[in-house]
Amino acid sequence: MKHVFRRREQRYCAYCRSPRKVYVKKHLGLTNVLAAAMLSSVISFALYGKADPRSLMIFCLVCGFSEVFIYVRWRVGVVCTMCGFDPVIYKRSPEQAARRVREFFYEHMDDPRFQLTKSPLLEWHRRLRQAQRKKMALRSSVVASKAPVVDPKGP
Repeated sequence: MKHVFRRREQRYCAYCRSPRKVYVKKHLGLTNVLAAAMLSSVISFALYGKADPRSLMIFCLVCGFSEVFIYVRWRVGVVCTMCGFDPVIYKRSPEQAARRVREFFYEHMDDPRFQLTKSPLLEWHRRLRQAQRKKMALRSSVVASKAPVVDPKGP
């Protein structure tokens, strides 16, 4: 019975390999349709006092809202919270997915709470800072070597 009602599964991000739980269900299932039918019949009996053809319209509305809710829940759950990678966008355009990860990185780097997470982007950030420091040290050593040598005793 546990496997019938399992809503989330342990998956790994394709970009950063961090484990997370993802909603697997993407569309309505049989249990959702049966629940919508029961809800529409209960609403029909509450409003009209008997079975009414208008309950079919209520059934369609409930099914539509639940389909939208389930799909939006799945779509939001697919995006990685550690790196911002979205596999749905990656299938359409890898460049756009890479741009979104980059934007996620630059948005969250100033947040101290993000600095305390175990995001793999932090290692990339450390390497980026280290490369910037090396570049600055190299630039300052080049500028120092081009400076004229002054006699310490004076002219």
